[in-house]
Amino acid sequence: MRIFDFAIVADWEARLADLAAMAEPERWENLHLSSKQKFPILGKYIDYTFKRSFEQQKIVLGDGICCFNTGLLTRGHEEIFGVFVLSEKFNSSKSESIANKKWYLKSWARSGDRVLTDFMEFPTLAEYWSDASHLIFDPKLQVQLNLDHIIRDNLNRFPESLGGRVDSTGKPTDLDDDAEDLDDTGGSQEEMDIPLATRNALEGAMKHSVRLAQRSYRVAVPQFYRGKIQLLLPIYLRNSEQPDLALTLERHGGWYRAATVLYMDWAYSHARLLARPNSEWLGGFRTDVAEVAP
Repeated sequence: MRIFDFAIVADWEARLADLAAMAEPERWENLHLSSKQKFPILGKYIDYTFKRSFEQQKIVLGDGICCFNTGLLTRGHEEIFGVFVLSEKFNSSKSESIANKKWYLKSWARSGDRVLTDFMEFPTLAEYWSDASHLIFDPKLQVQLNLDHIIRDNLNRFPESLGGRVDSTGKPTDLDDDAEDLDDTGGSQEEMDIPLATRNALEGAMKHSVRLAQRSYRVAVPQFYRGKIQLLLPIYLRNSEQPDLALTLERHGGWYRAATVLYMDWAYSHARLLARPNSEWLGGFRTDVAEVAP
């Protein structure tokens, strides 16, 4: 269940701004993709964190109050919780529903906040994996590239110089604000002629990226998507300093399958569910983008 289905959420933008100010500074804005929200990455993070917490029954109830663990810390390293109180609009004579929500998102609270004193214990973190080995690239396993499939399904995500719809600044020219980050935006185009230059560039970039990951486990960044752990690798198509795309790898027993390529902002948002990405290639914290006044 999403947070918006569970509770009345008023002034979402203001709520996100408050949370960004309370939490440790990090990047919550896209670098290239347009968004109507000021903090699109934080918004998705909280939405998915709540959903996962609800699925795992980690919403802790008190007397007329409940809360969940956001997974974030304050600058003083206190845990931050999302706090709900009973909605004044809730009709207790009727069943809870989307039209009759029991809860109202009141605030974000530090672990030492007085509003949390009624809780005997705090909710624990949402969990995303059971086998930690899946978070690390195994250099002994082979990688199946699936070049033609990836290009047919995602040509629009490539630079314009390679037949795609991404300009020289890294901004997509055909993507609406806040478009859903789906694996396949346009469906498979089996009859499409694949540009030879695009295929050669992707093949070389993918092999180069695998070589990098085989030599340093820090290159591969884990992400959580559709209930599974995947790994992200950088795809350098135009220069060796700034990747154009992120390649997703799915582990299938004794091998990896290259599943798709993502816009960098989508990849960062998926990876942030697990932890703050500390890999330089994925575009980590930037003070000019993420710093929020306390």
